[in-house]
Amino acid sequence: MDDYQAVRELLPAPPLSPEVERAGRERLAGAFAQERVRRGRKIARRSALGLVLAGAAAVALLTGVLPDRPVVTHGAVAPANANRILLAAATSVAATSDSGAWWGSKLIDGREFYDPGHRYLLRQTKSVESWIPADPETRTWYRETYLGAAPASSQAEAAWRAAGAPTSWTYGKNAPDLITDEGPPGVVRAARGKPWTFSSEDWDFRIVLAGKPLTRMNEVPETPEGLRALFSGVDDQALVDDVVRLLVYAPVTSETRAAAYRLLASMPGVSAVGQQTDTLGRTGQALEYQSGEFAFTEYAGRTRNRLVIDPATGMPLSIETRDTADGRLLRFTAIQESVWTDDNPLKEQK
Repeated sequence: MDDYQAVRELLPAPPLSPEVERAGRERLAGAFAQERVRRGRKIARRSALGLVLAGAAAVALLTGVLPDRPVVTHGAVAPANANRILLAAATSVAATSDSGAWWGSKLIDGREFYDPGHRYLLRQTKSVESWIPADPETRTWYRETYLGAAPASSQAEAAWRAAGAPTSWTYGKNAPDLITDEGPPGVVRAARGKPWTFSSEDWDFRIVLAGKPLTRMNEVPETPEGLRALFSGVDDQALVDDVVRLLVYAPVTSETRAAAYRLLASMPGVSAVGQQTDTLGRTGQALEYQSGEFAFTEYAGRTRNRLVIDPATGMPLSIETRDTADGRLLRFTAIQESVWTDDNPLKEQK
């Protein structure tokens, strides 16, 4: 199957009738009953090699990967396939423009955790906006805004109201919330904060790889082989982590993004979970994998990472950390926008 066929299969399809969908699921269930492939997982050591991107939060630990699930494509039910999804994303993203003086990135970082009484789930979020210049001698601009905390679902909202609809929650030193400047440490506040805009000449246009600084994004290879060589010396889990971070956070060329997807397609341990809705309500194709990194979450159980991709553009929509046992969302970064442009609205406001 070539990349273009993969794109055609992953384009949005018209909804199925209940009868057709039921019949397709029954056929798929029968096929799975006859032939089930169990994929082993090799837990590799955590690599000392880190990919540090300016202003980017590290993704969380994964210790489990789900088997492939069905996905609807053009009126038929077919098993999701990570290789097909990634090659389709590579073809789509290679067609996007990467010209401009600034790489603008607007992210929503969030966590979900229980209130101190463990009665309902809260979702706390903040927006992180960065404008990275193509010229490495130019300052990078940032704006962060605390977006507040609220019940994570309608069920949680009912429990929150029954508890008196509090507007703040006190946890103490080991609060599970995001690090913000809103209120004292250990206290989560519902109210939105004020935007904080600043610039830096240190966090400009860099990736640091084991002491090898790259001060220009055109130094990043544009082939899967080149990226594999760039990230040499790490195990498979660390390589997947590095490539995913590059896709989500780095202001690289469209050819480099395409190469990153093709490299992921060749990696073991990346599994498709089919069509999913991300935390901002957008639909995309989801992949899950086991991370080799330290889990940046207070949750003590087993977790997995989920990368959601827009099949139309090939751009990542979000990266999420979920509980392996029940799929509960623990933390996430949703990409509202990432684009090359000649305008920097933060700089123009100063």
